[in-house]
Amino acid sequence: MAAFPSIVALLLTAGTSLCEASPDTLLVEVQTLGTFQRASRLTTNPQGWVYVSDVERNLVLLFKGDETRSVSVGGYGWTSTTFDNPTGFATDGLNLYVSDYGNHRLQRFDGNLNFISSFATRDTSVVEARFGYPLGVALSRLGDLFVLDGDNLRVVKFVDNARFERSFGDIDDQRSRLRQPQKILVGPDDHVYVLEPDRLLEFDYFGHYLRTIGDRNFKEALGFCLVPGGVVVVTHAALFWFNDRGDLARMIRSTDLQTRTPLGPMEDVASTADRLLILTSTRLHIFQLSVDNH
Repeated sequence: MAAFPSIVALLLTAGTSLCEASPDTLLVEVQTLGTFQRASRLTTNPQGWVYVSDVERNLVLLFKGDETRSVSVGGYGWTSTTFDNPTGFATDGLNLYVSDYGNHRLQRFDGNLNFISSFATRDTSVVEARFGYPLGVALSRLGDLFVLDGDNLRVVKFVDNARFERSFGDIDDQRSRLRQPQKILVGPDDHVYVLEPDRLLEFDYFGHYLRTIGDRNFKEALGFCLVPGGVVVVTHAALFWFNDRGDLARMIRSTDLQTRTPLGPMEDVASTADRLLILTSTRLHIFQLSVDNH
């Protein structure tokens, strides 16, 4: 699809924004993908492939590169290739883990959405390892799994082929105690980030609380992504850029983003190289970052 010349200046301070953007960095919509009924989550792999969950149809869809056609797996059910509300993703480029909320499990697929295995602990005799209603899943560089446990409002960590190691976020002080977790990601330094409607919590690899980002800067947050030099948080109506110090660098309202097709309420956001991907409930909008030399 040809690039559509819709541009919005980010007007960010140099060194504190997406991809170390300068004040002349522009966000240019280059492509839209998909026709979803109620999309809620997306992720990208190192190859630039994009995975989207459509919770209305209980589907996981894959878009390869700039291809507009997708392949999918799912439908409502409890078999190995169906879901009851796919709430989140994690990928290392070879595997895709999907948190299957209503079925209390993680489903593992290869990059092309071929089923590999299933993982559930709700009925295990090891009480500390149990999770239910998973809201998301994340991977460390070593392949450790971090499950956002919606049943117990905590993060459960599994290592060495799904062996329980620890949980956190449920018994600490009020600064780090999870109240309404939405999404989980692990950064390139293996720090764990958990989004709540009004804040983003950061933990180290061992589950120790480090800091809160965006406290009182936003409300009703739905998604976020990690970018070089900071974090982007999305609500239905706005994007919030935070620098690596956790300071708010810029807020952009959805009404300021010019798009070829109407931009509905935003649900999630992801980044890959020099692109920012914004997911609405019905479409995926892809923006290229470029520099205005004039």
